[in-house]
Amino acid sequence: MSRLFERAVRGESVERFPVWMMRQAGRYLPGYRAIRAKTPFLDLCRTPELAAEVTLEPIELFGMDASIVFADILLTADAMGIEVTFPDKGGPKFLSPIRTPADVDRVHAADEERTRCVADTVSILRRELPAETSLIGFSAAPFTLCAYMIEGGSSRDYLITRQFAHAHPAAFERLLGLVADALIPYLKEQAAAGAGVLQLFDTWGAVLEPELHRRWVIPMTKRVIDGLGADRVPVIYFPGLGGEGRLEAATATGADALSVDWQTDLASAYARVGDQVRLQGNLDPAILLTDPETIRARTHAMLSQVPAGKAHLVNLGHGIHKDTPPENAAAFIDAAQSFQPRQDASA
Repeated sequence: MSRLFERAVRGESVERFPVWMMRQAGRYLPGYRAIRAKTPFLDLCRTPELAAEVTLEPIELFGMDASIVFADILLTADAMGIEVTFPDKGGPKFLSPIRTPADVDRVHAADEERTRCVADTVSILRRELPAETSLIGFSAAPFTLCAYMIEGGSSRDYLITRQFAHAHPAAFERLLGLVADALIPYLKEQAAAGAGVLQLFDTWGAVLEPELHRRWVIPMTKRVIDGLGADRVPVIYFPGLGGEGRLEAATATGADALSVDWQTDLASAYARVGDQVRLQGNLDPAILLTDPETIRARTHAMLSQVPAGKAHLVNLGHGIHKDTPPENAAAFIDAAQSFQPRQDASA
């Protein structure tokens, strides 16, 4: 079947813009909250039937054009020997983060049995999703996964990671390579299980200075995408928060589309890289905390920046906020699906 979202990612002509939301299965939904009230987070990720249930909830409620498998980007790090926990508050925590070159020796090839739950969830979803709904598999990009492993969790500025990269460049590059090579089979397995598109999340990819970004972030992401093979499914790359200045560099990864954050001027992004890749995004998630009329107006204003003839992928500029009213999420999806793209006069 030729699905709307997959046609758009490939740059084919589409009758309207497809839409989904980053973190669309999550804490703003009542079904998810009910499951989490009695299920630890990692148990949810590692139980395919439950992960599929929460993945399907937003599709059943709102009818997005694409679904993204419910998982977590840190499962791969855990499978590589850097154990992660998810306390009830404060975000993920690594019990023994990487802080010295010797710590990199603790990192091993990923135990695929510890991540197979994600491919199993994909298999369930491809059977249960509507035939016309695309299914997205995903992982972290190498730099972002390494940043979590070094910091020991989330960070405001990833200072420890930046220091490590400057002080121990050989060890940092070795870690990046180990992670990149682990992500390739993980993503291939998701595609083989039924994911028609893959997304790489490099949320913190823009924190490095330009020289190191060019030296490590882009080549390691390209290593993953190239490793998927010539017959791979389309790949979307999110170059990170504050990544507007890195868009040209991001096209060198070989990704089919770039997902841009809400701080990025969409018209400018199209002018700079729109002839090389498709673009995804980029409504400010804060707008979904307002009201349906504002959401509709701002969504249509955003999409009016898309040049005629382009197959835009509608999304937020980052994940949906946990306090978003479900009816506001519905208003965003309706606004996107009701928007009439400008047609290419030469078509």
